[in-house]
Amino acid sequence: MVSLNRDERHLILIQGFDYFANGLAWVFVTIFLFAHSDIRTTILFQLWSFSSLLVFIILAGWMLKRMSSGTMMKVGIATSALFYLLLFYLQGRAITYLVPLGIFSGFSGAMFWASFNFSQYIHTNEDARAHYFGYASAVINFLSAIAPFLGGLIITIFGTTIYYGISPGYATLFLLVGLLFLGMVLFIGKLPSHEMPEFSYRHLFTKARSPAWHLVLWQHALLGLYDTALSLVTGILFYLIIRQELWVGAAQSAGCLLGAVGGVVSAKLLGKHPYFFWLGSLGLACAILLFAVMQNMIGLWIYVVVSGFTSPFLYASISTVSYHAMDAVGEHWRHKYHFLMERDIVLGILRVVSFLLLYLYMAHGDQVVLARHWLYILPILPLGIGILLQMSAKHTRR
Repeated sequence: MVSLNRDERHLILIQGFDYFANGLAWVFVTIFLFAHSDIRTTILFQLWSFSSLLVFIILAGWMLKRMSSGTMMKVGIATSALFYLLLFYLQGRAITYLVPLGIFSGFSGAMFWASFNFSQYIHTNEDARAHYFGYASAVINFLSAIAPFLGGLIITIFGTTIYYGISPGYATLFLLVGLLFLGMVLFIGKLPSHEMPEFSYRHLFTKARSPAWHLVLWQHALLGLYDTALSLVTGILFYLIIRQELWVGAAQSAGCLLGAVGGVVSAKLLGKHPYFFWLGSLGLACAILLFAVMQNMIGLWIYVVVSGFTSPFLYASISTVSYHAMDAVGEHWRHKYHFLMERDIVLGILRVVSFLLLYLYMAHGDQVVLARHWLYILPILPLGIGILLQMSAKHTRR
């Protein structure tokens, strides 16, 4: 990371610590809601979360004209702290408050990512984006590798037995993560100042889109159809196979550690050999399919190893291609915020659609069996992204 400038390193660390804090608890939020209800309730929470995230992403364009990206980022982090502190306070009663909890989660995500993505576009070197995103993936995965195992260890040490609706292990974890997010508000510090974007909602309808940008939107549409829903379903299936929070966390950590290795390798290779995104596209598709076929420890570890190492090649390529398509537009960055917004709107809409379809699908039989069968459908989506990235590479060569 020594080749990155100070602002790039700071942005990577902010993102890394956000992933670390969420990595401590997010998979256990899913398991916690599942243990107190069922899969559909967990999906319903995600529906509210991503629906509100979509609404607030749309409002973020108005907010960024009135406050700095650093302030918005801190508001998002502080709201994440409030979300986990509410889980600590509510415990078993959280099921009753799924709607406000989902809205808090969506608001915090929108405030953080709208401001972070904007700062990331401004302060990163457009000639070395693959390098930056590769190292970002490595740091994120390295910090995330520590987090799930540590979260599972905290739950195990403090106990999973429920007394009067309260699980000491889960309560302790949610409290610690809430306090960690409060500390992150201070860690963000003062980001480099920048001009406000010249953004109007009319830009979403009046600005011309290049063929390369249309491909970016299609890539994010396919990504939204599976990325977050896959994390939810695999988290629950991991728990049903392993049955112990500590080892669920260990499996998640192993995948992230391999992702850190894959991120470093992708940072070195993608800049020179952009077609290595196929390693991520094919690797993720094969990992999902094999886990669908083998619902046991062997299938679980194949999924962890293969998807963990190869997925950074795909996700770093998606981010790099997205920013390159923006760079190619001959305008000042102040006039480009609508690109980030419409990309996130497409991603958000398709995530909501994926959870809505999954929620309806789960109503027609044994939810666990249906969740396993649903995995058979997914491999086509990362393969589709690979084809779209291949088309993007041809536009770049021209």
